[in-house]
Amino acid sequence: PRSSLHAKVLLSKKSQEARSRGQRDSGRGKGRPPPPPRNTRHIETMESNNQDPNNTADLTDFVQNLLQQMQTRFQQMSDSIIGRIDEMGSRIDDLEKSIGDLIQQAGLEEVDMGAKQEK
Repeated sequence: PRSSLHAKVLLSKKSQEARSRGQRDSGRGKGRPPPPPRNTRHIETMESNNQDPNNTADLTDFVQNLLQQMQTRFQQMSDSIIGRIDEMGSRIDDLEKSIGDLIQQAGLEEVDMGAKQEK
């Protein structure tokens, strides 16, 4: 308990010192404008780029090209999936026919075996 109270008092003193330093620093150099932000050139470049119609057109072209590529890739994948589904359907049909043939052959053999056993 005592250590947490001690820590709170120290934090409070440090924050008061920081506030008083800020007030003293703000009193210096009255009449001078505050320093400019560090990346002013970068900010100005970004603002000019946003207003440049060529960059807007380039961005529009880029996005349209990207969307076209995505649509082409999606269509290719879709066609591939449909082709595989059709192939699977054909294989299933072949399997059903083979199973039907096997059942029919097994049925005929049972009939033949039954006739031979009766003799």
